Amino acid sequence: MEDLKLLLIDRLKSQGMDPALIPAFLKALTSLISSEPGIDPAVANQKMHSLGWNEVTVDYHSLQIAIACLETGTK
Repeated sequence: MEDLKLLLIDRLKSQGMDPALIPAFLKALTSLISSEPGIDPAVANQKMHSLGWNEVTVDYHSLQIAIACLETGTK
């Protein structure tokens, strides 16, 4: 799981997210995925933007990595 988390963090950094904001962003994204497991990336972005997370767009691959992190963390 740690490798997946590091991959996701690197993707967020490469998209321009401030490293200091990443833990809070991941917490919000994890909460969103937990409440809507099959969420579409466009809907995820819309909901993250409504929460004030406008710095980064969650693409399909980042969302899939986040879901994999969540799944491996619960097993």
